[in-house]
Amino acid sequence: MFTIGFDLDLTLIDSRQRILTAAQRAFADLGHAVDDAPLLPHMGVPIDVVAREVVPGIDGERFLRRYRLHYDTDTTTPVPVLPGAEELLAAIRAAGGTSVVVSAKQQAAAERAVADAGLDVTAVVGGHFGERKGEALRRFGNVRAYLGDHVEDASAARAAGCPFIGVTTGEFDDDALTRAGAACTVGHLADVVALLPGYARR
Repeated sequence: MFTIGFDLDLTLIDSRQRILTAAQRAFADLGHAVDDAPLLPHMGVPIDVVAREVVPGIDGERFLRRYRLHYDTDTTTPVPVLPGAEELLAAIRAAGGTSVVVSAKQQAAAERAVADAGLDVTAVVGGHFGERKGEALRRFGNVRAYLGDHVEDASAARAAGCPFIGVTTGEFDDDALTRAGAACTVGHLADVVALLPGYARR
């Protein structure tokens, strides 16, 4: 049995628009008008950290409560599964492996996102970012690779002791992910299916 780890947002699902919508509504609740432009470069970073970066001095805890309310009650903004995600997860199961999602989303939000997307994964761990993702992933043992769209996902892979596969479905391109430490990069999750036998044998 082996484990493949995944980031969630912009790696398996595209929750970008729901994140942006919830964040803008939370900012508005606190009296700030913030559009997409300053938020997009921070996709994948814990949202309360983003809020403090975008609006210095904001009450991060209060913002986070409003953000969670808006995100959890949004029933109209779609969160599509990224192309190739279901195919790759099925290939991992067929090869005798398990898939573990480790996300910066809080635990309940990460579990809901996976359930809403109908993704068949072995486990979901929320509330971790960067290196801490790798520390969480190590608990599952025999980790062969970690897939993510963010440069900080390279830190997660190093902490887990496995290669990082960069996915260019987020805000970072091949060059940025490679400089961060990606062993390889893909533009489509289905491209990982052909790489899977090599990682399964590691």
